[in-house]
Amino acid sequence: MFKWVYRQSNNEFLHGGPYEPPFDSGTQGLVELSRHPDQRTERYDGAGGIRPAVAQEITDYDTGQVNEQSLSRFDNEKLVKALAIWTAGKLNVPLGQAKTEILVILKGLP
Repeated sequence: MFKWVYRQSNNEFLHGGPYEPPFDSGTQGLVELSRHPDQRTERYDGAGGIRPAVAQEITDYDTGQVNEQSLSRFDNEKLVKALAIWTAGKLNVPLGQAKTEILVILKGLP
């Protein structure tokens, strides 16, 4: 049996395995499953099992993965990060806002 943590707001599986995973009981739930779910194409069914994700849930998951990869790439590219910090300071805007706007521009580049 495998214990998996899911997000209560959308029933998306977050992490799990044959151990007791840590989770936030305010926003997450814990379910015991007989197999590992596919985090992209399956969701918690609310009754102790797994159900297929609908098309919108898969699209939301894919979009979230792209955003996570973009943020990770942003943090790993020191020059881009340094420019964001410098720009935020010069424009007197929060760094988070500068990062978001730079990522929007980055995603639009060919």
